[in-house]
Amino acid sequence: MVDQLTLQTLGILLTGLTVSIAAIYYTLTLRYTRKNQQIQLETRQAQLYMSLLDRWNTKEFSKQRYDSYRMEWTDLDDFREKYNARNNPDIFASFNTFGRSILGLAELKRKGLIDISFLDGMMLTDILHWWARFGSMEKEAWERGSPNWWSVVPFIMEVIEYDRKNRPEGYDENGVYKWLRGKPWVQPEEMMQLRQKLLQ
Repeated sequence: MVDQLTLQTLGILLTGLTVSIAAIYYTLTLRYTRKNQQIQLETRQAQLYMSLLDRWNTKEFSKQRYDSYRMEWTDLDDFREKYNARNNPDIFASFNTFGRSILGLAELKRKGLIDISFLDGMMLTDILHWWARFGSMEKEAWERGSPNWWSVVPFIMEVIEYDRKNRPEGYDENGVYKWLRGKPWVQPEEMMQLRQKLLQ
């Protein structure tokens, strides 16, 4: 006959085994849940990235970027006279949309939804070109106490620092962005020839 001590020992062992199995199950479930959350986060980031890239690659947005890059002015007053909603509504809208797109990226970064490394090379380059093109005008506006894109500037500075660290050849010894100076422009025909060579 099984004595009382053996029954108690078996009960303790079964209880310990049950608790151990429950702890293992809980740990595995927690690990699976965390992994699943990470996968969901990566999926949402990929969807956000593709959404941004789809927008960046539209014909309409490309036109807005190039409209902005073709703007010519001598100073802030000249800019505001030439490119306002009344005198030049189409170019004003292009400039405003392009700038707001960069501002949108800055907001996503500020809210922790993206980091600088998330940006595609094309978006990063456009941000740098936008700043190279309009930064001095923004500085003039700031000096006059009427900033246009004030909330985007910390983001721009972070982008520049990231780019300087990761692509130092894009800057001179003073840290000034070269913006295509000293580097030959690659024609689309050259790219098509290169593509054909790679496909052979």
